[in-house]
Amino acid sequence: METLIAIATVAAIACLGIMSPGPDFVAVTYTAVTGSRRSAAAVAAGVVLGNGIWAGAALLGVGALFALFPSLFLLIKTLGALYLLWLGVGLLRSARKPLPESGTQSASGSWLGYFSKGLSTTMANPKAAIYYASALSSAAPSNASFLLLLAMLAAVLVVATLWFSVVVLVLSTPKASAAFRRFKVYFESLFGLLLVSFGLRQLLARVN
Repeated sequence: METLIAIATVAAIACLGIMSPGPDFVAVTYTAVTGSRRSAAAVAAGVVLGNGIWAGAALLGVGALFALFPSLFLLIKTLGALYLLWLGVGLLRSARKPLPESGTQSASGSWLGYFSKGLSTTMANPKAAIYYASALSSAAPSNASFLLLLAMLAAVLVVATLWFSVVVLVLSTPKASAAFRRFKVYFESLFGLLLVSFGLRQLLARVN
């Protein structure tokens, strides 16, 4: 039961983090809106791999660190909750800011080039590393096995793959793209509220 709860928690955290608009989301969205579906899929594949790298780096080091320094587990849980609150408030404050308008993207370019664009965008985003290190590690039990960590990493990859596949399929149509830009404030406000709620619940669990 504890294993299922840990995986489900990671999947929920991954949904909130991956689905929240950020540099990687903008990269996939921009390519889907201005380029071909194939190009957007290549960018999305790079973003998914980048998320997997950040999540794997965070998860694979959790067991050893928590075994050697038990107090670190408590510290990361508290800092993770504070970070989630900060991120949620940031989303709420930026909800009314429109997505950047970019020029028409050239149709030329190799699949590997677009893939590299998605990967480099995610790897260059320090918020991704901080998010996974704080949020995902706080969800892992202090005695997490290697198989459980792999399952948690797989949950992140599945969530990222499903979400960005939907983004590419939906936003590659002109009408859907215009609709997202119109209602961006509602989507981003929802993600912000969810992150704030998760952070508050984690802080209350820490106190009690």
